Amino acid sequence: MSVRDPLYGYLELSDEEKAVLDSPQMQRLRRVRQTSLSSLVYPGATHSRFTHSLGVMHIAGRIAESMGLEEREVREVRLAGLMHDSGHGPFSHTSEKVAETHGISHEDLSKQVIDELSDRYSVDADRLKRMVEGGTDIGPVVAGEVDADRMDYLRRDAHNSGLEYGKMDYSTVIRLAEHHNGVVCFDRKAVQSLESLLMARFHMIRSFYTHHTSRIAQSMLERALRELADSVGINQLMSMDDHQAHSRLMSMEGEAANLYRKAVNRKLYKRALVLDESDVTRDDLTQLSTVDEHAIENEISERAGVEPGSVLVESPTLPMGSQSGARVLTDTGTTQLSELSPIPEALEQAEWRLAEMNIYAPENLRDRVRDASRDVLRETVDA
Repeated sequence: MSVRDPLYGYLELSDEEKAVLDSPQMQRLRRVRQTSLSSLVYPGATHSRFTHSLGVMHIAGRIAESMGLEEREVREVRLAGLMHDSGHGPFSHTSEKVAETHGISHEDLSKQVIDELSDRYSVDADRLKRMVEGGTDIGPVVAGEVDADRMDYLRRDAHNSGLEYGKMDYSTVIRLAEHHNGVVCFDRKAVQSLESLLMARFHMIRSFYTHHTSRIAQSMLERALRELADSVGINQLMSMDDHQAHSRLMSMEGEAANLYRKAVNRKLYKRALVLDESDVTRDDLTQLSTVDEHAIENEISERAGVEPGSVLVESPTLPMGSQSGARVLTDTGTTQLSELSPIPEALEQAEWRLAEMNIYAPENLRDRVRDASRDVLRETVDA
């Protein structure tokens, strides 16, 4: 079986990959948007988790072949790539944030799907489950610092949004991938290509993933999904696709339905307060990244004298620091990319400028919410 992909052309699938792809669990991903509500800003960004999963399968297989892995291992990384995102719920990472408050990650749910589909493929399901989290010596091909997942989503998100920032020299990264003493690494000749991938990631974070309009819409959606999860249960929510969640939210009454209708019709809240490292210290941002957003929303609402649903809090996302961990093969063994290039450290420092504490509110309540937010957040960081 072959399918045509807009990035890679024709992709060939084996019989067992086709059997997995034809399952209801994988077909559901056709109806789960890759980038949630980003299409409110970038109208072309309506691509699905399904196409991304095919792309990761393809790239993972090419990396495995480049490293000279055995045929069985190539099959493993392709299947792990195909199913790595099968546990994503409606609107992708937006519902995942809700699931995480219940102690569930999309990787947990992907591992359930791997078990459910184990009669459709012949490799070891336990190895696949470890690989989707970067386990086993070849798991980093699918889930590592420089992996098939990142190489596909950066290119695919850029392609569909119309942005140029996702471009990278991915073919060189694939060609120079190595499997040395049980470690996934890259030949030293790939350093500049690895740098191009990290730069593409930074520019996509800055221009696409953290666009303020998308963030506001997704915060409104998250609050609505939180209430939907309370109504139907988190497991049922995460088994839905976007269409099912949309129908349930549109049929609900009260705050959740109101927020969702506003979000999808682009009647969005505004930024009442933004705190970044020009306003507070990095230690303060780190502390704010761990707050209970729901509790802070309620406290600000009470201080401002507004309804609880009128305040939405988005805590800072801090630099992960993992991008320096890619391994590069030198004459003396493997070393971290950051030992050979200044780019990882420079980008990590630059990402601090993107870390923000955001408070959103309806336009007519912004001033009241801003004043109350300053007081509450000042007390939070001083505590």
